[in-house]
Amino acid sequence: MTTFASVASSLEAKAPDATKHVNYSLGMVLGVDDFNQEFAYLAGRDRWLARDAIGYGTLCGLRIQTEVVASKGPRLTVTTGSALTPRGQLVCVKPAQCAYLNDWLAANQSQVAPLLGSPLSGTIDLYLTLCYRDCPVDLVPIPGAPCRAEDELMAPSRLVDDFSLDLRTSPPDQSEEDVLRQFATWLRTLNFGEGGPITSPEDFEAMLRDSIQVVGGPLTSPLTSPVSSPLDGGAALVFGSPLISVNLNPGLAQEYYRAAFRVWIEDLRPKVHAVCACSGGCCGGSSHDMPKADECLLLARVSVPVIRTSGNWVVDDLGTIEIDESRRPMLLHLRMLQELLGGTGGASLGGGPTVVAAGNVGVTGAQLPVFNSLAATKIDNSRLRLTFGGYVRPAASPLAGSHQYIVKVLPHLSALVNPMVVLESFDATGIVLRVTRAGAVLLVNQLEALSFSVEVTRIG
Repeated sequence: MTTFASVASSLEAKAPDATKHVNYSLGMVLGVDDFNQEFAYLAGRDRWLARDAIGYGTLCGLRIQTEVVASKGPRLTVTTGSALTPRGQLVCVKPAQCAYLNDWLAANQSQVAPLLGSPLSGTIDLYLTLCYRDCPVDLVPIPGAPCRAEDELMAPSRLVDDFSLDLRTSPPDQSEEDVLRQFATWLRTLNFGEGGPITSPEDFEAMLRDSIQVVGGPLTSPLTSPVSSPLDGGAALVFGSPLISVNLNPGLAQEYYRAAFRVWIEDLRPKVHAVCACSGGCCGGSSHDMPKADECLLLARVSVPVIRTSGNWVVDDLGTIEIDESRRPMLLHLRMLQELLGGTGGASLGGGPTVVAAGNVGVTGAQLPVFNSLAATKIDNSRLRLTFGGYVRPAASPLAGSHQYIVKVLPHLSALVNPMVVLESFDATGIVLRVTRAGAVLLVNQLEALSFSVEVTRIG
């Protein structure tokens, strides 16, 4: 039962095979089944393309808010918007929808007590989910046998796109979204530098395939670690080898990432994909597009404080309703991604400038946080060395495929007058800076009194 809307349910009918389309030929008599089959094929390919090439999540709008109405108590509101479901169905929510939490509690009294840790009062977690459905409309007369009942004289001539918003006591299966987040987070932890045990992208790919696996099922709470064990029985990536700590050749970074993407596409995603749209046909398997049991999209976890009064569960007015959208899948449209990657000109694509280290540092330590383990160490009274993760000494002369660093350093205000910083050299372990005061060499321990704001950009 949905609390949000009262809409006529869809007619139940056996779905045609989405992997087949009509083979038209001269003299062929077309019937209802043929038109339904052709529609199923074309609509199925649209969903398949959207689902496999784009993903699923909220596209626009669907903001969730809470407010209190004096006569009926707390109300949950979802604004208008659109989303793409795990099935690949586009859903449009319009107009805005609302649900009164006390109405939901009144209709689901038996489900409240098992969700509570305390027998008297506490907080229950409800999951706001969005599903696609279609509704039959526009009745028209249909031929048939005589002596029919009145409800058999008419049949709907159209199916209109619709949606269903529900508050559930368990979340929909989001294994693909959960594992995708973990894998992307792990990719951002890859270390690039010299001296690592992995010497080629092929070795990296083989080790990754052997070490990574997916375990668990639907999660009941937000993820905390990209490489942790399954959380509350949820889907998680488990790594059998210490791939995070190895140093990879930065000159082959593109190949390492391509290898990781192959593992995601070929090994990991098929294990957690919500819908196998290309099954059946000449390739074997099921003749129908058989999704998992749940095709709905998670919008939020709603924590509702409840209390028992006069034998019934109601919202506790002294508590706070919390909305957690941390596990809600979101889809950025292509134009936004284009702008984030460097604008219409694509300036940052293909080896453009990239900030590789930044922070406030000095020889006595760093002011946290710093980016990419930036640190400064003392060489002598007037020189210090900057180091950071993935540093590789630039070539002495310009070469094809080589890189360079642009170093920006700003001394902080101190007791020393007019400290000056110049870039001296790039050595095997870091960037060497020379610090002077009015052209003179610093005295003993004066370098320790200085700190600097540093940003290092890599080009190429």
